Amino acid sequence: MSATAPSALRRKPEPLGPFQVGASGFVLLGTGHLALAAAAAWGDPTPQQEASSAAMRATSMTLLGLERSTLDVFHGMSSVMALFVISCAVLALFAARHSPALVERRTAFGWTLLAVSLGGLAMSALLLPPPPIVVLTVTSCAFALSLRRAKP
Repeated sequence: MSATAPSALRRKPEPLGPFQVGASGFVLLGTGHLALAAAAAWGDPTPQQEASSAAMRATSMTLLGLERSTLDVFHGMSSVMALFVISCAVLALFAARHSPALVERRTAFGWTLLAVSLGGLAMSALLLPPPPIVVLTVTSCAFALSLRRAKP
């Protein structure tokens, strides 16, 4: 029994756990964004928000022959990007579940998610309030830990 105890202590931690934390953070980020957008849409706007929305409604742009108000483009892009983040995270979780080697070895799969997370963190630090900064810090650390634990 004493021969198995040291080998159990030397076993390298698995990379899948931190990976799942990172991908789940992306799901949280996207759903949190959609929830806040819905709450803002259903809430009573402040006079400043109403003035801003009116100005965005008053201006429009034509993209590929379709004319849209700036407000519509802003809300549409925001919602689509949140759904895209959620979808990519769910796909990453499914891929890791069905092909764990993608995470257990240092592959482009893990490096790509770390790069996306770090890029999002950098943009969030410049442009957004603290909640997405915190979530993306956790996701970046989780993906980095997963890669550190993975086999080369």
